[in-house]
Amino acid sequence: MKVKLLFVIRDAHGWAGTERVLNLVSNALSNRHEVEILSLSPRPSENIGYKYKKEIKRSYLPVSHGVINVVASNFSIATFIGKSDYNAVVLAGIGEIKYFLLAALLHSTKIVAWEHFNAAYTHKRFNRKFAARYCSAIIVLTSQDSADWERLLSPKAKIVHIPNPVPNFPDHAAALTSKRILALGRLEEQKRFDLLLDAYAIFSRTHQDWRLRIRGSGSKEKELRSKVISLGLEERVEILDPTADVDAEYSDASIYAMSSKFEGFPMTLLEAMAYGVPCVSFACPNGPSEIIHDGEDGYLVRQGDVAALVVRLNQVADDENLRRHMGEKARENIRRYDIGRITDIWAAFFEKLCAQ
Repeated sequence: MKVKLLFVIRDAHGWAGTERVLNLVSNALSNRHEVEILSLSPRPSENIGYKYKKEIKRSYLPVSHGVINVVASNFSIATFIGKSDYNAVVLAGIGEIKYFLLAALLHSTKIVAWEHFNAAYTHKRFNRKFAARYCSAIIVLTSQDSADWERLLSPKAKIVHIPNPVPNFPDHAAALTSKRILALGRLEEQKRFDLLLDAYAIFSRTHQDWRLRIRGSGSKEKELRSKVISLGLEERVEILDPTADVDAEYSDASIYAMSSKFEGFPMTLLEAMAYGVPCVSFACPNGPSEIIHDGEDGYLVRQGDVAALVVRLNQVADDENLRRHMGEKARENIRRYDIGRITDIWAAFFEKLCAQ
């Protein structure tokens, strides 16, 4: 059964994890279904962002904040959806549902909300409450988040667990010979890179030849750069812009570190493990604990426990055999999230949803 799908995202040309996984899933599904991407930001002057297959149509309907703009956008989006016979509209970001209230009420098209964070931190927000009541389904990334949605929001919508896929499995694993710790992500409060810097400051006292590289952009950049200076780490810590060449970053890393306050299902952990890079992460809700097998292919430590993070970084850095063993197991274990397997789950979901 071939269906017509519209995926909606704030900015189809962004570089963050949501944009990355949308690109992967929509490209894969376009082999089986008709797929269109609607960006709620203006078309950029240059073609930046992740590359979509030529058969995927991209449309643009910019929206703005403010009550008047949200109301106006509801009418324009309802009109846009009414002109096409989409079987399902998938919001890659539940926050965008405020622009789809009218469409959900007026049209028979199935509205699906794709949760990229988690209910434990977001269930009190209006957008989650509306999605739980008026969407046909909610896609969540972890089994824990599925349970949280049921417990905290009592949804009328069907809760469906579909994890993110691994983007690709490189032919060759990282060499794990460089003395570099890597961390990727938005420079925002959620990622708690300040705690990673605290941990690295302690770690580097006994590992002066190891370097930390953080790649990302965001509102905390100035604050983090100031912290690097205050800790006297200017020669050992790099804070660099995001890059499209993440393959080179993983290939040149020996440890991947995650210090987030919360996550959905972090793509960077999947990517690092596919390269055979052992990961050391806070066991934050909800993704890392479902991805990393603690002590086998990486380490999990208690949320916010900087001292424990340092201990695990020390262990992986000091024991080359452990590092290589964990890297091999990471590469092996992460295949359960192969893009082919995840695409089959998505396709089966749409076929069942649109047959109802």
